[in-house]
Amino acid sequence: MKKKILSFFIAAVVATGAYFAHTAWQTQLGEDALKATALNFLPLDQALANARQQGKPVLVDFSAIWCPTCRAMHATVFTNNEVKRAISDKYVLSRVDYESPEAPEFMRRYAVQGFPTLLVITENGTLLRKIPVTLDPVAFAASLRG
Repeated sequence: MKKKILSFFIAAVVATGAYFAHTAWQTQLGEDALKATALNFLPLDQALANARQQGKPVLVDFSAIWCPTCRAMHATVFTNNEVKRAISDKYVLSRVDYESPEAPEFMRRYAVQGFPTLLVITENGTLLRKIPVTLDPVAFAASLRG
């Protein structure tokens, strides 16, 4: 009986350690992908203030740092020069992370149900449109312009 309990305990410790190691690795990959974009993702409140000053809408990237699809989008779409030009020409860029304190209210207000979700909002926070998620930089840049 003691061997079974000990075996169960060891398995639980190993599984827990593996989970946390995997999460840390996914988080690091996400941070690296964001850094590789060389874009300045502002907190939402700061982006809204900048949008009021610049007369531009806000492009909000709602994502999770550990999300593989979000990471792929950052690595393949947000690193593209055409996408970067479209963003800088027309938008103030913001990022709301799923694990941030502002995420629950953001998700409720804009009926966000998953990530990545890309929204265009006014400087007052009114939803203008949702940008389709794609890993094709040319299509994404076109959707930003149109």
